[in-house]
Amino acid sequence: MDRPEIDSYLYAKNSMIHRMDPMTKVISVLLWVISAAIAIDIRTAAFVLLLSFIMIIAAKLPAGFIFRRIRSPFLFVLLFAAALLLSGGEGGILWSAGRINISAESAARASLILIRSTAAIILLTVLLATTRFDMIIKVLYDLKMPVFLLQILMFTYRYIFVLSDELDNMKNSMTSKGFRPALSMRSFSAVANMLGMLLIKSFERGDEVYRSMISKGYTGKPMILTKNKMRAKDYAFVSAAIIAAFAIHIPALFQSGIFDSVI
Repeated sequence: MDRPEIDSYLYAKNSMIHRMDPMTKVISVLLWVISAAIAIDIRTAAFVLLLSFIMIIAAKLPAGFIFRRIRSPFLFVLLFAAALLLSGGEGGILWSAGRINISAESAARASLILIRSTAAIILLTVLLATTRFDMIIKVLYDLKMPVFLLQILMFTYRYIFVLSDELDNMKNSMTSKGFRPALSMRSFSAVANMLGMLLIKSFERGDEVYRSMISKGYTGKPMILTKNKMRAKDYAFVSAAIIAAFAIHIPALFQSGIFDSVI
């Protein structure tokens, strides 16, 4: 089974990011992701993007690995940014071809969305590549994230590979029986039947897993024996992350004039 290399560098590297307490990494990354999401200008978003590149270097993760992990979500963000780019807006026209006009405002909005999203994706990729997924769930539980969301995350991570195996087996079975994908109603019908069977199998497997876990005393709470032990350097890193998350927005806030009434 070819599993996605979500955490293939979890034990392959020995960097300062790998050695950090999971609580430290989760809090810092969440703060910076939120900072990227609420950035109101390109310079602020670019600073968070710079932080994400520093995290890659500190974690000693290969550029090829990061590129493979962010490729799919980046393409989705790129399509959204392209739609914003062509949506028009105020300001001078930077480029025009027929009925397509790209204004300065639309270019700025598209660039802001692209930089913010790329920074957030890279930060989350570094977190997943350097921290055990069960420890991330434990930290989120300690941070009082809703339990039902944590259960969705846990079961998705655990069984997405199982369902992927089921899908591969069904595809191999269909191929061995002479099925070839084509743009025809017969092909569409076969694919729909396959997806329907996969959905039914997922329901059946989910019911079996639920009954098995209930019989073993599962209460819905993450039960992890390893405890988070934040040391002095972890507290120092979190403090620096909090300061950076707030400090990068100060120039933009002053420029927007939000402090004028206060001063």
